[in-house]
Amino acid sequence: MPVPPEVTGVWRRERITAPGGYLDDTTRVCWVQSLSWYGDIRVRADAPRRPGATSFADYSDAELVELARTQGFAGQLTVTPQMCAWRRDLDYQPPGPVPDEGTWTLDGDVLVEGGIHAEYEEIWRLEPESGGLRAAFARAGGPGLLVIAGDHFLMMRGRGAPLAGESLAALVEAELAAGRRSAAEDLLSMPIAYGRIGERWRISLSTLPWLEGRSLWNAPPELHGGRLRLPDGETWSLLEADAPPDRLAALFALATTEDEPL
Repeated sequence: MPVPPEVTGVWRRERITAPGGYLDDTTRVCWVQSLSWYGDIRVRADAPRRPGATSFADYSDAELVELARTQGFAGQLTVTPQMCAWRRDLDYQPPGPVPDEGTWTLDGDVLVEGGIHAEYEEIWRLEPESGGLRAAFARAGGPGLLVIAGDHFLMMRGRGAPLAGESLAALVEAELAAGRRSAAEDLLSMPIAYGRIGERWRISLSTLPWLEGRSLWNAPPELHGGRLRLPDGETWSLLEADAPPDRLAALFALATTEDEPL
């Protein structure tokens, strides 16, 4: 079921507060909301970044643990007058103990989310250029979701199965402690990328930090009859859109750089 139009778009979190004086107003958080499908990425301001890095091999063990604190999830949003419920079909972290549900109130371009299963308050502000076209695509060959809202996108490829554990950081620490560096890197290798379409699909936030500043694709994907074919041959299927195929195709035509794809 589509969410209310005023909830669609791209929301950037300004801050989260919780009892005990907890405040976070520095983590970079983007929630991209289409007609019903959404994607969310949360990267800490102090997350390790290494200029010139090309893989996790360029990061220290301690940095891998810090990178594992990134959050990202995607699925369908259900909205009632009383609450929002974010179904997490894909999740960078292990599943939490309670559903992702919160109260919501809207005041212009500001959405206030309140906790239902825990005490917290998040302040979200609607991003410029997030109005207009909304669309979502599902990956045909495995778990994955591409969400578009205005000039913004979020693309996520999921793992074969959800992680089992307390947190991704704890799982990575355990693999490193056992001398299994490769396994620790594999745990982190779930691609999530957020960015702007008008900037040639340039990535500004990612779980693979060396991709930031680069294009999502090295050539334009091709859209035919609701099927999106990526430059590497992978196929994605259209889930929803509020625009005709020619407008969607025009967005993908902007991906014209020679960067390596995600």
